Amino acid sequence: MQYQAVVRKFGPAEEVVAIERAELAPLSRDQVRVRLLARSINPSDIITISGAYARRTALPFVPGFEAFGVVEECGEEVHGLVPGMRVLPVRSAGGWQEFKDTDPSWCLRVPDALSDFEAATSYVNPMTAWLMLHRKIGLRPGMRIAINAAASSIGSILIGMANAAGVEPVAIVRSEQSRARLSGRLEAVILDMADGDLAAGLAGLHGLDAVLDCVGGARASTLADALKSGGHFVHYGLMSGESIPPSFWASHPDVAFSYFHLREWVHSEAMSEVQRAYAEVAAQIAAKVIATDVREVFPLEKVGDALRAALPFRTGGKVLLV
Repeated sequence: MQYQAVVRKFGPAEEVVAIERAELAPLSRDQVRVRLLARSINPSDIITISGAYARRTALPFVPGFEAFGVVEECGEEVHGLVPGMRVLPVRSAGGWQEFKDTDPSWCLRVPDALSDFEAATSYVNPMTAWLMLHRKIGLRPGMRIAINAAASSIGSILIGMANAAGVEPVAIVRSEQSRARLSGRLEAVILDMADGDLAAGLAGLHGLDAVLDCVGGARASTLADALKSGGHFVHYGLMSGESIPPSFWASHPDVAFSYFHLREWVHSEAMSEVQRAYAEVAAQIAAKVIATDVREVFPLEKVGDALRAALPFRTGGKVLLV
């Protein structure tokens, strides 16, 4: 038997996620069973639970795209993995349970240099940040980039990775508390609390090479105004809850616009390439170039309490399930 956090209908996570006990099915010959030890609660989990991706999400399901564990058992046809190996099973949800049976090729190898909590937060945000910086915009020393929600977990990771490459981003935040968190770390921190703040803060900073936007809404146009011709605008989140307005594209025809979704990248790449990218990310975590703060930790059986602590998402660290 094992504990599972199960979603049987779409809706607000605090209302529709429930703990259930389930039998462990016999392990398939070509799969591995991973005993999960630590799991992150991410916005992507909550969005999926809400039903935003209902067409590709069959009910019932176990949420959780980011979970760390050790190989518990290997099917007879599995090679290359052995019990006790530290892994991150990716490419599917299912992290909010005690055991996950999965394809062995989908298990990223976690180096011993990472703690369990570092491993449990090493995939969604760090991989997204690394891929956007190095695959989407081709980060190099001397580039001028801007990021919004800069005091968030992924914002902090983007700053750390950019600094390591010799780039100091322009950071955009929405509160005095967030600005204080970045005080002394960056020279350019723009406080965007009211209409007009962002445009005023970006005045004189035009000619940016790239913008990384996880907010969306009308302010996307203001950000794009600061890009040089041909500059990259990478949109990877919708924290405002508002889509980028249709007028954005008409008014910025010279912007190199793209979306980034980690799930789509992982599903389109060979797992050997995913493993190579993850190794780069894990090395930066091990070297303390980047880090993810952990705010609170709850046992899996208390997933309801964990969700109430995690939502709404704010600065100050991740909530984990163990």
